[in-house]
Amino acid sequence: METEGETLAWNAAPTLPGLRFRHVMEGDAAALFGVHERCVDHDQVDRLSSIEYAPTQDDLAYRLAEVVRQERTGNWLVAQLGEDVVGYCRITWWKETDGMWLYLTVGWVVPNWRGKGIGTAMLHWAEARIRQLAREHPNAGLWEFGSNATNTEKEATALLIHAGYRPAYTVMDMELTDFSLAPQPRLPDGLELRPLMPDSYRAVWNSIHASYEKGRYSEEPTEARFRAYFEAPEHDPALWQVAWDGDEVAGQVLCKIERGRGEVYEVSVRPAWRRRGLARGLLAYGLHALQRRGAHIVRLHTVAEFPTQAKVLYGSVGFHVRKEFPRYRKSKDIPI
Repeated sequence: METEGETLAWNAAPTLPGLRFRHVMEGDAAALFGVHERCVDHDQVDRLSSIEYAPTQDDLAYRLAEVVRQERTGNWLVAQLGEDVVGYCRITWWKETDGMWLYLTVGWVVPNWRGKGIGTAMLHWAEARIRQLAREHPNAGLWEFGSNATNTEKEATALLIHAGYRPAYTVMDMELTDFSLAPQPRLPDGLELRPLMPDSYRAVWNSIHASYEKGRYSEEPTEARFRAYFEAPEHDPALWQVAWDGDEVAGQVLCKIERGRGEVYEVSVRPAWRRRGLARGLLAYGLHALQRRGAHIVRLHTVAEFPTQAKVLYGSVGFHVRKEFPRYRKSKDIPI
């Protein structure tokens, strides 16, 4: 068993003078934050995005404390040249609603050290580690690799394609700056908005998951995800727009103010109430609420392949696509 600072070695590791790989340590937050900051300009990172991963140092410190507490440092790899941390990657996993287990690898290398084999070595290490984890988990052999790279991360995209990953679907980040296209808020007859109280959160959560088809690429609605969704400190129930039909939730649009802009992070309608203009009406209520709070920019993200053609709805109220985020998958049967 490796200690936290021990150097790791494997056949794919490049032989660069001073380069070593090790597992993450709790005190690495500043160094990992530095990796992200050095990638911002080269990779055209959008700090206002509703989907792009751009952590603060505090975010990383909190996450590392949890990783250490859960004894999962072995799922993080740090690339270090002398005292300089020049890259890292991490592994996480979850079970999707069709039974598929996804093992996701994400990683970053600072631009001036790309093209030297560091990213390739980290990906090889991650895939080997994932195969070990997959043997230990009760996945019945139903699992696959996953990774992410935005359409502005050219080197990461090329690395994944070369390694056998292919886009499974694409998340689009959309922006609204002109509120004049937002329609006047109204709901279909028979539905009403009500102030949302904590004892209704579970009903909204159940409604969200009843609004989506179960299958590929959707996560199971775990209790941990419920808490993360509704108990995060930046969430503000006063900005949540929930339509009720008697005692049943028909649909919801959930908004928040974060990082100096508004965000619509949930738009969903249960099947029985679709095709009545409910999503558009709730979205209008949400946009007006954000505007009253002083938001001049609003972001949201959606999946390009959604059969509901959500992109068309969002475009009709003033949103346009800012950036694309392909989600890559690779079969476990394709070798490293």
